[in-house]
Amino acid sequence: MEQQTPRRITCFEDTPEYQQFEARREQLISADNPYFIIHDSPLTDTSLMDGKRVLNFGSYNYAAMSGRPEVNEAAIEAIRKYGTSASGSRLLAGEKTLSQELEREIADWKHTEEALVLVGGHSTNVTFVGNFCGVGDLIVYDALIHNSVAEGCKLSGATARPFPHNDPDALRRILSTRRDKFSKVLICIEGAYSMDGDIAPVPEFVAVKKEFGCFLMVDEAHSSCVLGEHGGGVDEYFGLAPDDIDIKMGTLSKGPGACGGYLAGSRALIEYLRYSLPGFVFSVGIAPPLAAAALTAIRLVRHEPSVMANLHRNIDFFVKNAKARGMNTCLAGGTAIIPILVGSDEDTLKLSTMMRDKGVFVPPAIYPAVPRGEGRLRFCVTSAHKPEQIEEALDALEECCRECGIKLPG
Repeated sequence: MEQQTPRRITCFEDTPEYQQFEARREQLISADNPYFIIHDSPLTDTSLMDGKRVLNFGSYNYAAMSGRPEVNEAAIEAIRKYGTSASGSRLLAGEKTLSQELEREIADWKHTEEALVLVGGHSTNVTFVGNFCGVGDLIVYDALIHNSVAEGCKLSGATARPFPHNDPDALRRILSTRRDKFSKVLICIEGAYSMDGDIAPVPEFVAVKKEFGCFLMVDEAHSSCVLGEHGGGVDEYFGLAPDDIDIKMGTLSKGPGACGGYLAGSRALIEYLRYSLPGFVFSVGIAPPLAAAALTAIRLVRHEPSVMANLHRNIDFFVKNAKARGMNTCLAGGTAIIPILVGSDEDTLKLSTMMRDKGVFVPPAIYPAVPRGEGRLRFCVTSAHKPEQIEEALDALEECCRECGIKLPG
């Protein structure tokens, strides 16, 4: 059979992917585009939007460290000492005492022998998952895992298979028939999930990884600086042994209020990655002001009890009050992400826009970020919020629903 010659494309606007994007973009714009909203201030309990101070429930500055005076001063002092960039790969010219100090703090915080800091959270997952496993290995991951892990799976060349969300029994069934066909097996889960705000049953996954001789990686982007009395994440929350999780990954852009990613684990693993991981070896080192900000923030979270106490108070207060109003908070339980189920994408976008007009910023989560028909307003609380601000936001949501005739699912 004669092979058909592909259509030659020389203009990007003629590509199928651009045409699909164009249709999607027009839909968003016609619905008052909820994306790329400008905030000209730190995002804590409030932010400055179009010159007006609004209540902000869209930020993952969970511990309110970005914008905190001590964190700002640490970043400024680092700029005075080091400049604004590491100005080189850490392997060659970009190593700083500050970066090493941050890694020691993270390793102590996460109860591991060593830690490695990289310049981005998403890229940390892509480069680690993409290079830890290869042909002849298996990656099994939660069906709701972050895009960064999914991209790493594609890069790796390993066999990759999802299992149903937060279902260790389903994972066990997969491994019972497939474990012996592969050399390394990497299990990837998140400590807390970003669309529903639910916490993974990590101890059950630890039991599965030990039963079948696998490696367990936990992405703690939304659970470190959130779970535990000192923000230690799932280790502290569940009382895990230091080596129950093989690869502890997290971001510096959320709880620590800076930017970057980290991997924490055994000395052998981290030492290998330090000389071998492409996303670290071939990338510039973390910028000094970001390293200083993250280091100061982690120390504050660990040693100032009021930070986590305020955050946990706000989480409990929000969930309790939302449920008292008959609102559906999806799977939220104990994390800073508390979605309110709306239903259709159209209603979700409408309510987000109306809330913004009333001085409450809360972004929509719609398909494909969530399943069709399960659009939601994705509230994020921080340690800086006050109970009266939470009540004001929920009052505004009820008012918006009355004004446009939307009935929220119970």
